[in-house]
Amino acid sequence: MWGSCQGVPYTLLQCFLESDVQGPDPSTTQSAGDQWTMTWRVEQLVRGGEITESTRFRAVAFELTGLSAWWPVSGLRGPQVRSGPYTAPDDVTIPLDDGAIRIGVRDSRHYGRRVKSLREHVEVSADRSSGFTLDEVEKDITGPLRALVAIGVDEPVSVFNLRLVPDDPLAQDRPPRLLDVDPHDDQAAAEPRPALHAPLPLSPSLDAMPTFIPAWLKLARRCSVPLDAVEPRPRSGTLQLQLLDVVNAAETLHRALHDEPTEHPLAQRVRDTLKRDKGKFNAAERSDVHHAVKVFVDITLEKRLLALAEELGPEACAWLFHGTVAPWAYVTARIRNVLSHGFTAPDQVHEDPGALKGALYLTEAVITLRLLIEAGLPSGTALTAQLDRHHGMRSLAQQTIADWLALAHRINPNEWPQPDPLDT
Repeated sequence: MWGSCQGVPYTLLQCFLESDVQGPDPSTTQSAGDQWTMTWRVEQLVRGGEITESTRFRAVAFELTGLSAWWPVSGLRGPQVRSGPYTAPDDVTIPLDDGAIRIGVRDSRHYGRRVKSLREHVEVSADRSSGFTLDEVEKDITGPLRALVAIGVDEPVSVFNLRLVPDDPLAQDRPPRLLDVDPHDDQAAAEPRPALHAPLPLSPSLDAMPTFIPAWLKLARRCSVPLDAVEPRPRSGTLQLQLLDVVNAAETLHRALHDEPTEHPLAQRVRDTLKRDKGKFNAAERSDVHHAVKVFVDITLEKRLLALAEELGPEACAWLFHGTVAPWAYVTARIRNVLSHGFTAPDQVHEDPGALKGALYLTEAVITLRLLIEAGLPSGTALTAQLDRHHGMRSLAQQTIADWLALAHRINPNEWPQPDPLDT
């Protein structure tokens, strides 16, 4: 939808008609009887030009709340501070396959009659030869970086001051025309917590940025569902629904990071056995059983959760689970299956608040750490040193709301013996 206001062109994208009322507007007391009132829901507003969802842009610039705390380069603090008058540090350029990302510190100064102040903020810009659509900007650049910064500062992060440079071949000899996306009159970054500054726990070092960020962008596109499930932000829904989303995301992550087996010996043996019983099962029934065994027996959800946790490395796995990773995987998989498929569960573990919360938070932690390690965050003792500095992770590792061995024993006493009270 295109239009203009005070001579400025605007584009409204992803518009949905919510209501269409003929006659006086019921929300006002003064309206003519011949009015026609329409209410539209708009997902994105672009100021400065008329575009479509397929319009391509050659460059993008934006800011993120919390980015100044996350970015390790500053002219005001850290070992890189220079003596004498303030000087903003140089931009950091990170090459991509067909373009680059630049992250730079900008300063804003205020000169009053009695007070002078200087503040820093960090901006990100990106370009690539093939250009971006607005949707590709979100999926390839702003979304992954927003999630990465949110994980680092451990609080919700939003994109603001998003500007686009159209891919206009005729504009090479004049200043670029900038389009503002969802502009606000008072765009300013939210102040991070006073004690929050780089280097943060769960964030790459400056030296690792040139390799980590390109790997993270590719990983975020490949594993968008798991990343969306663990990005810090307010969540809605019951505890059970949140757990379902996160455990399903963990299963998705395991499938994305591992090749599925091409051979299924057990499933094939079952199919061959059914085939020998001629007349009892037709081909379609044998195929259904073969598929079910492949999906639910060969690689179970429990095995996938256990693999993700163990891939954090023995040091991090021991730090987070204290030797209870196997019963955690068993209980978490059981809870997900009961909630998702409506199985009868006399043990009632799926209704235990401690089990639900413990399974939710630990699964979120496993997904988050597994994504960071896959992108290049160091594992082993280097990771546990970072985890020791993370208040949320440290509290989670010391949690006592869920006794995984006791919960597993409640579900299946034959497989999981009663834990020794002296060991708890």
